[in-house]
Amino acid sequence: MNNEKSIFENMMNESGGKIDRQTLQKAAKTKDASELVKNLSDSDKQKLESILSDKEKLAEVLKSPQAKMLFKLFGGGKNG
Repeated sequence: MNNEKSIFENMMNESGGKIDRQTLQKAAKTKDASELVKNLSDSDKQKLESILSDKEKLAEVLKSPQAKMLFKLFGGGKNG
C-alpha cells in the first residue's frame, strides 16, 4: 500500500495538478486509465503515442520499476 501511495503522489506531482488522487484511485479500481490520458497535455499525449508506436521505446519503458508498479495498480502485472 505504501508503494501505491508513493506512485499516486509521484503521478499527482508530475501531472502539475492536472490529476488528483480521486481520479488515480478510480482509474486503479476500475483498471481504466482513459481518464488519465484525457488529462495529459497535447505534448504529453504525443510523447505517449510516440512511445506506444515504437517497439524498442515501449520495451525500454515497460522494464522500469514505475511501469511494473502501474501494471500492478491497473491489473496487468499478474506475475510480478
